[in-house]
Amino acid sequence: MVYTTLPRIPDSKSESQLCLSQNAPLKNAGVGLVQRKTQSASLLRLLIDAHGSWVPLPQILALGIAQYNARILELRRLGFVIGNKTERVNGARHSWFRLVNSPAQPAWSVR
Repeated sequence: MVYTTLPRIPDSKSESQLCLSQNAPLKNAGVGLVQRKTQSASLLRLLIDAHGSWVPLPQILALGIAQYNARILELRRLGFVIGNKTERVNGARHSWFRLVNSPAQPAWSVR
């Protein structure tokens, strides 16, 4: 049996854009991230606006974030401390998240 590789179908982004968007670290995550129009930025803005209160999962899902756990993991890897809790209510599992702490901003980036 002979296997051949199919040609790669290019998408709307160029190779250089893909490399930049996938590998570039987010600079000044504490400030710059919330100004972006990404799912992580939307989630972070929601958590910041809650001022440390618990945000229920349906409110997060209302942002249109299908893989919310992946976005939370991204934020945690950037240094944000995000707490979560779950409870069983009448057999249904309910989840909440909150921003506990955010990474310190470098002194040179404060304006």
